[in-house]
Amino acid sequence: MGDFIGRSDADFDAFQDNYVTNVNLFKATWGLSADALTEWTFLTVTAGDKKAEWVLRWAKVKSGEFTHSDVVFKDTARHSYESGDINNPTDTSLRIFTNRYIRFNPLVTDGQKAAIGITIPDEQRSPAPGVDGSNVKREVAGQVIKNEHLFHLSLVNTPGVKSLAKGTGVDAIEIYIAFTPITVTVSPAAKEYTLDGESKGGYYKRQFDDGQEETKAWYKARKRFKGRTKTWGPFSKPWNGVIS
Repeated sequence: MGDFIGRSDADFDAFQDNYVTNVNLFKATWGLSADALTEWTFLTVTAGDKKAEWVLRWAKVKSGEFTHSDVVFKDTARHSYESGDINNPTDTSLRIFTNRYIRFNPLVTDGQKAAIGITIPDEQRSPAPGVDGSNVKREVAGQVIKNEHLFHLSLVNTPGVKSLAKGTGVDAIEIYIAFTPITVTVSPAAKEYTLDGESKGGYYKRQFDDGQEETKAWYKARKRFKGRTKTWGPFSKPWNGVIS
């Protein structure tokens, strides 16, 4: 995606405007979850956040009448909107949203990627990392296979692949966790999940404290790919287990 975002603020502004316009045009066909659509609203519509802050700060600097503080505010707004905090699962940005919901989404066509400005030619020719030349999507699934007193053991693997190895090109499989009362049957919102650790050898062990007994732990996983710039596959479907 970095190949398509210009260095100058003017180029970035043109990119983001085109990106938002075309995502709004196509997103109804992408099968996005309610959480993804809420995230998109926060990123591009919510007053005072992300896109709105960038537009406000860039307009001030672009006017030619600005102070040093205005430039600092503009740079901060661009970083938040363009890149965000990649280590914070509750944050979002143009890059984060693309990696979560667009880049690996099979319902997004090559033509749509080109229209929003993110198509990378090598991405179309290379086999998917993590699946050694097969056509299996870059996805992860998990389930609690052992539930003992204050302990969960989850199996974390790639659907359709027998091997429990991370796969070629995969740096790690990250595990995120959230907690709810036992009676809750719907996964918490994305912002409730926090990075908890990494799967080892296809499994994830989780020891809990006494105070967490009689609650429910919810898990999600995603693959982090190798490279100078961190990229991720989409989150898995959530799985859960009661802490007994």
